[in-house]
Amino acid sequence: MNLSVNFAGVEMKNPVTTASGTFGSGAEYKDFVDLNKLGAVTTKGVSSVPWEGNQTPRICETYGGMLNAIGLQNPGIDLFIERDIPFLKQYDTKIIVNICGRTPEEYAEVVQKLADEDIDLLEINISCPNLKAGGLAFGQNPEVARQITDKVKRCAKQPVIMKLSPNVTDITEMAKA
Repeated sequence: MNLSVNFAGVEMKNPVTTASGTFGSGAEYKDFVDLNKLGAVTTKGVSSVPWEGNQTPRICETYGGMLNAIGLQNPGIDLFIERDIPFLKQYDTKIIVNICGRTPEEYAEVVQKLADEDIDLLEINISCPNLKAGGLAFGQNPEVARQITDKVKRCAKQPVIMKLSPNVTDITEMAKA
């Protein structure tokens, strides 16, 4: 059975991909999940410099499941390029890199560093809180979302998808940005 899909101009063998976040870059799960079977791996968010993330506790069990607030802990783009991309290239799956930033300029900096890397898509995470907007998600302000989208598209060589925040009154305004 052919399950292949074309997503943003990228041919995937199937539509199954990991969500960015607790899956990391796949190394943590390689003994439990055959990464070759996935259409894509979407990495945990990566920023221009290492982020420590939130202090513990970071996970809370609720009646309906679990909530996490990891705080986008990551090794930074330089170590990500050195360690995580080579790991992922061992597998027959597409690579979607989730990018986070504290400023529009930081997003662009990370995208520029990834421009010549052998990855398939860039997922720009504007759904998490940032410092420049007083703790609001960039994805809650259409003008800021537009600025980030424009900056990123100018320097990206890979297709770009925007990870929008569901915490808005009208998500169509964010999607138009």
